Amino acid sequence: MLSIRGLASGVAFTALVAALPVDPAAAQKAPDATQKAQKILTGKKPPKQKRKLTKREERLEKDASKSSESQPKVYNDNGRLQGDIVVMGLRENLKSARSAKRRASQIVDVVVAQDIGKLPDKNIPEALARVPGVTIDRNRGEGGDVLIRGLGGVMTTINGSPTFSAGDRTTYLNDISSDMVAAIEVYKTRTPDQVEGSQTGVINLTLRRPTDFKKGATYAFSVRGDYADQVKKVNPYVSALVAYNADTAIGQLGFSVNGSYNYVQYNEAIRWNGLPEIPRDPRLTFLPSTAPRNVYMPYAVGFSGRDGWSKRADVKVSTQWRPDDHWSITLEGGYLKQRMLWSDNQFDLPIAYSSSNAPPPILSNVVLSDDGRLVKSISGTSLDPFGPGRNSGLHESTTYNGRFQVDFKNERFEFNSWLNWTRAENDSNNIFHWIRFNQQPDFDVIFNDTRDPLGGSNLTFKNLDLLDPNNYLYIDGFNQGKQYTYSSDIEAKWDLKVYTDSSFIDYLKTGFRYNNRTYSREAGGRGSYANLRIPIASLPNYKLVSNGKGFQGSPSVTTAEWLIGDSNSIRSSFADIRARLAGIYPELATPNPEYNPLDAFGGSDGSFAGYGMLHYNVKLLFPIDGVIGARLVNTLTNLTALQRQTQFVNVDNRLVETTTEVINRPKGNYLDIMPSVNAIIHFTPKLQLRTAYTSEIGRPSAYQINPRLVLDLRSQGNPTGYGGNPRLGAVTTTKYDASLEWYFGPTGLASLAVWQWNQSGLVGDRTLPEILPEAPNAPVLIRRPYNLGRGRHRGIEGNLYTFFTFLPGILKSFGVQANGTVNLTRQAYPRFQDETKLDSEVEFVFGPYLNVPKYTYNLIGFFEKDGLNIRVAYNWQSRRQWEVNTNNPYLNRFVDPVKRLDASINYDVNKNLTLALEGANLTADGNRSYFGSYDVPQDVRVFSRNISFSVRTRF
Repeated sequence: MLSIRGLASGVAFTALVAALPVDPAAAQKAPDATQKAQKILTGKKPPKQKRKLTKREERLEKDASKSSESQPKVYNDNGRLQGDIVVMGLRENLKSARSAKRRASQIVDVVVAQDIGKLPDKNIPEALARVPGVTIDRNRGEGGDVLIRGLGGVMTTINGSPTFSAGDRTTYLNDISSDMVAAIEVYKTRTPDQVEGSQTGVINLTLRRPTDFKKGATYAFSVRGDYADQVKKVNPYVSALVAYNADTAIGQLGFSVNGSYNYVQYNEAIRWNGLPEIPRDPRLTFLPSTAPRNVYMPYAVGFSGRDGWSKRADVKVSTQWRPDDHWSITLEGGYLKQRMLWSDNQFDLPIAYSSSNAPPPILSNVVLSDDGRLVKSISGTSLDPFGPGRNSGLHESTTYNGRFQVDFKNERFEFNSWLNWTRAENDSNNIFHWIRFNQQPDFDVIFNDTRDPLGGSNLTFKNLDLLDPNNYLYIDGFNQGKQYTYSSDIEAKWDLKVYTDSSFIDYLKTGFRYNNRTYSREAGGRGSYANLRIPIASLPNYKLVSNGKGFQGSPSVTTAEWLIGDSNSIRSSFADIRARLAGIYPELATPNPEYNPLDAFGGSDGSFAGYGMLHYNVKLLFPIDGVIGARLVNTLTNLTALQRQTQFVNVDNRLVETTTEVINRPKGNYLDIMPSVNAIIHFTPKLQLRTAYTSEIGRPSAYQINPRLVLDLRSQGNPTGYGGNPRLGAVTTTKYDASLEWYFGPTGLASLAVWQWNQSGLVGDRTLPEILPEAPNAPVLIRRPYNLGRGRHRGIEGNLYTFFTFLPGILKSFGVQANGTVNLTRQAYPRFQDETKLDSEVEFVFGPYLNVPKYTYNLIGFFEKDGLNIRVAYNWQSRRQWEVNTNNPYLNRFVDPVKRLDASINYDVNKNLTLALEGANLTADGNRSYFGSYDVPQDVRVFSRNISFSVRTRF
């Protein structure tokens, strides 16, 4: 564990600053009681003073004074947006977001809640999907992973502090209640005072605090019912906020409590084809015997689906004390509990192979495509009475957070510091089981059914009614797994900004950050236990139920519904199943598998970071201001895991196979310097050009640097091994960015950004030779993560939004937002001529970044008048390449363009009550992937169409 000397000294420094007497020459006007105390001590009442505005602030104030509408002041000085962030309506929402972007030193886009507890979309990832350059993947009924300009590794911070989920370096944004968020910032460049940790970008969430609200009490409540057409159920959501702040004898005091509960049920159906290949099993029979055999066809087809639910409860408590206009002291904490059931379905139909000792199916009625090589449809008689399978994965995660923050400001100094503590844990256990039919199925399959607009496979059983429970005979097998992950982090941070009287340098800023994160991870599993032949009828607690019909509304999928026991059935029957098998498998005497020591790791990593920066003003042809500085980071890693090696040892002139285990405790020490230069060129008061040079680092995850190592040294000529890589370095990015921005009218913004990001150290799993102390005479072929690749990422990003305030009458109530991104990527990945040799020559294979859409755009129209606001949003992503292969054209897999149409209607009945009707994925689109050609679909995934109605009240 890292030394806490720096932490202790920081706390002492904070206490010392808090104890210093207030200089009356620098103090601003305080509440009466505080002024009286200062008058007794100093003999006079302190005058109210303001610090001198920076040149940029002067320009913004002057431009705002000329606007036909009031302009909010929104800015981020200490990790969270401040100022006029409690807004009502779309128009004020746009103005606040525009103000935050305009006042920032970085290239950033901002989403501001349009009401207390109301982001523009249902959750945070969905709201981010409207931001220029941001794409998301949807998973399990919600928006999920977020990419910035096509790249992952995005870091999430809350009020400026990094947040995470168990063993990951970031958190899942859909776990955070959107009603607790006042604003979201998407940083595409960084200044030295921002925490490091992502080679891509940062998403910062500003959570509400008591003094953000009006004086007195504030109450806000929200209730929503969300109907999902693929599960045909309503998902409830409720949230509540109570806040109070007032002036007292000791200054302004405030507190707030914000809580939410969300229950999401989902069913994302998938129909799929296996990889097309020439059948190789000599037991495979074609009828007639003259049917062509040297043809390509999927080795299997089937259905699967992400099915289950998620329940989340989230509570945030915050208290603030402002003794006077200089000091602000905040104490806050949060608790998040999430329970999930992953009850995923899997139904595999073997075609060119067999999942048992029986031969593959007998195939007939072979229909070929026009090229004569690809099978379009086929009939089969299975010789194996296989059946469907289902998962029962229970996951429970808990996150705690506490924060103590002290801020001070006067006309000369701004100082802020905080201590932040986070603890996250995840406990998961899983049972996957499968059952068998009572007879061998006969089937017809079309691999790409053009009767369905989505295409994909269509499977028909000719001799089985899948909804008849009499057609299911045995529970035939299962496997189990469990995992527990724990992580905690403590962070201490101090920042000091000093304003100058110089017109060249407005202010200097410096700071220090310390953090230490601990890890503990355990995992274990057992199985697969197959061919069990346990009669379903003999298990009284096992109930066959529908899997939940997928592909609602599909015209071609007639067999996407079948019977199998749900999660309750398999778990309530599991003790009975184990009791019958414990005599054969003694380990089944216990309900759960033991943790495997080889899958465990623990330890810590952390860092010491310091920075210095200055804000400058110069005038060449045009006024220019910006930030220059650098951040210095010393990262320390100290993880432990098991190393296991198997080898032959000479014992009494006999070679005896032995296995030894030792604890591996490598330590890492890395030093990184990250310079940053930002400049804003003001061509006119409304037209400016931002430019930025930034250096970024992204540390590998704890799973990647896990020092576990398994060595097989039994072959002296060909020793092998696998594991993690504790010597894995960071992924580094050098960024060159420019953004031309025009701020027009009271709400308008037009911007055009270009960038080039050069990355190195991209991580990939490879098998490469290494010389190890355990085998000094021959290189060991080790498979583990390595820093191997490099890449170049270029792009163009355009954005326009405004209300049509220049039009007459009702037309001025309409507005529009349009943005689009072009990603031009190039990745170099090494290919070794002989991966078994230490001196093998390396050549780089060049290609695009995988899973990155080249084009994305958003079109959003809105209307707001007399309490009614309407919003329609369309999102589109171009085709994405998943895999590139020069040897097999079917392995050039890609995803078809993804599109989505959403809409919402909000009506303010009065100032206290709002009704809302929202629709998501109104065109019921999903994802489609292909094996190199539109003739060969891989997956067709269907997402729910959601309709929700909500009531929000505040007073």
